[in-house]
Amino acid sequence: MQKKIAEGQFEVIESFAIRRRNEFYLIGQLKEGTIKEQWFINIPFNSTLAMTVRINSIEDVEISSEQNKYKLIIVKGDSEMLDLMLGLKIGSELLDISIDGED
Repeated sequence: MQKKIAEGQFEVIESFAIRRRNEFYLIGQLKEGTIKEQWFINIPFNSTLAMTVRINSIEDVEISSEQNKYKLIIVKGDSEMLDLMLGLKIGSELLDISIDGED
């Protein structure tokens, strides 16, 4: 696996899908660097294998019981991709953000 150059690091708190919209969501905070729409989030399967997923949009989220502001990363995918992403149980982890990747 060729390591992508990280433009930022995103700390995922939790992830979920809305199947009717064919979207997968990652909520968390940008810990360092930059994040932009159409860039990629790098999701590792293990220490040597990862996949990149294109970021379709980014929203700011505020939770009424908390003072912290969060980012919501939204990625689009078909049913198989949503199944895979849900199966990875992405949460409580730090993911790299890169300009380069593959859809």
